[in-house]
Amino acid sequence: MMRPVKIISLASVLVLMSPVTFAEKPEWAGKGKPDLEEIKSSSDIEDIEKRIEDRDEELDELIEEKKEKAKKAKNKKDKKKLEREIEDLEDEQDEVDDLKEKLKDKKSGLEKQKEKKADQVHNEVDKGSEQGQTKREENSQKWWKFWE
Repeated sequence: MMRPVKIISLASVLVLMSPVTFAEKPEWAGKGKPDLEEIKSSSDIEDIEKRIEDRDEELDELIEEKKEKAKKAKNKKDKKKLEREIEDLEDEQDEVDDLKEKLKDKKSGLEKQKEKKADQVHNEVDKGSEQGQTKREENSQKWWKFWE
């Protein structure tokens, strides 16, 4: 008598847990938030911008989908659950917007730093012999000015 009960209970647990275990993870899962402190180059900025934009679009779609489900939901329990999910998604969207602003600031900071380095006058230009100075000038020419 106990054997069919065990089989039925085990089967029901497996049926209920299988969608959770076989669910496909979203593309962004496991990557975490991009760390703006680790940004070193403009290609890093572009990669992170793309990830943030993708996540923002995904959140927009999820919010719209949840709002549609909330409109169609019949009972209050489902509506409340969907409203909470929408609020969580909107909070995450606010965080993504904050990341966008921080990334924009970081990007402008990197651009300023590049400009400073490009305009920076070399201190050693007036040091050394004439022969050393001419050699230094030859070596310090920018690679894109190869016609000079």
